[in-house]
Amino acid sequence: MADSRLNMAERDVQPMFMKSIDFSGLFVGAAILAAFVPIRALPDRRPQPPAEIHLGYRSVALPATAGPLRVAGAWAMTGTDRRLGGLSALTIDRGRFLAVSDLGAVVLFDPPAAPHPKARIVDLVQGPGPIGRKWARGAESIARDPQGRGWWIGYEQRHSLWLYDAQFRTAKAAVDLRAMNWSDNRGAEALVPADGELLVVSENGRSAIRIGPGAPRILNLNAGVDIADAATAPDGSKWVLLRWRGWKGIGQAVARLQPSRDGYRVGKRIAVPKAPLDNFEGMTFTAGADGRWRIWLLTDDGHRLMARNLLVALDFDLPVGNGKSPAGRAGLSRKTAVDTP
Repeated sequence: MADSRLNMAERDVQPMFMKSIDFSGLFVGAAILAAFVPIRALPDRRPQPPAEIHLGYRSVALPATAGPLRVAGAWAMTGTDRRLGGLSALTIDRGRFLAVSDLGAVVLFDPPAAPHPKARIVDLVQGPGPIGRKWARGAESIARDPQGRGWWIGYEQRHSLWLYDAQFRTAKAAVDLRAMNWSDNRGAEALVPADGELLVVSENGRSAIRIGPGAPRILNLNAGVDIADAATAPDGSKWVLLRWRGWKGIGQAVARLQPSRDGYRVGKRIAVPKAPLDNFEGMTFTAGADGRWRIWLLTDDGHRLMARNLLVALDFDLPVGNGKSPAGRAGLSRKTAVDTP
């Protein structure tokens, strides 16, 4: 499969029975299942002009978990614009976080350390299908273009990649991914630059695509579970945010993405501290002056009442000089503000 080719091209864009029942477990399970029910036609909306809003951050507690990841901070995010919900993917642009919304918008927002945090929200006016329709503009992934031409955004439902300029005003090109035959709600969940090309990771954790100057190459991916996002660590290694669901909630972990004979596989899972209903869909890395790493995670509330918009900072807690990746004690120095990207 490593040598497969996908017939698509970059193109210019036009304008069981139980003796007893644990009702609390059933309640959580039902909520988890509901969180993954596709909402093709909802929530639709009308296009809106760009807006800058005040962003509220409220500290929240997360359950402790065994493993090397330590919670350095967790905040619930609030704002007055509906487009702030349904966030996916996470990266950093000039000191601010950047995410996409399943309502067809991009959100550039300040970290919790900012004196007066704000978020700038811009509709993706150009894209697949009519603007404002969930089934047409469900943006799920974002990555900087390896060639410096702007930003790539991945869409589900109408599976495609679109390249936008730096301000997201104009779409420059698009790649049609419908030949992958992905399910409507399970498409290009993660994008990450790789060796001058763009690596596209499918949500089902079974395939990846390398897009570069030549024909796109389809590769195998052995993740075992779903992929929610991918990011590049400070040492250049690629990491994925994993996700699975069960009656006890949504389970998640991070793992290194490693080359395999015919594509990619994932390394050892490192559990992520989280509440059962939190659904992390965005991940990015930062590094302190001493080389320590920090992972930032962002949840997708799915526009549902029981879900939350969270921004979480996690530091690795590994012994100094362990010789493994991440090298040294990964994370940021305690002298560094925990909420500075």
